Amino acid sequence: MDLRGLRGMLMGTSGVGQGRERSVSERLRAATDELQKLEQLVVSGDCSPRVLTEFRGAVDSIRQTAWAVQQWTELQSQHRDPYTVLGILSEERVRRATQLSRDLRIDLESLELSVETEGLDNLFQATKGLYERLAPLFRNSGL
Repeated sequence: MDLRGLRGMLMGTSGVGQGRERSVSERLRAATDELQKLEQLVVSGDCSPRVLTEFRGAVDSIRQTAWAVQQWTELQSQHRDPYTVLGILSEERVRRATQLSRDLRIDLESLELSVETEGLDNLFQATKGLYERLAPLFRNSGL
């Protein structure tokens, strides 16, 4: 697996057919500048707690992805096994999925989501499939 493959795994895409208008480095610099400006706005406190929570989640995700790519490239350049990063990435996906599940439960309880919400049926099927795979792991654990 190379960086493109790692990126595909992280993002759930193959990366094929995606054009680049600017280099990744240029886009990262621009994003860093924008994040620094956003930081000043966030400090003002004039923003919805829910939006702020979603933003924090997105920032956590990109931070973890950036860390994983950095670790991957450093391990490769040191001729060490970069695949050791994959276990940590799996743990991070579990953490993020847990948080998303909790957030979605709150949305359902507050009636922000309903059967008419686009994609909810796909979420149900994905969650059902995940449950079916997880259940045997915890069958004898008392959970």
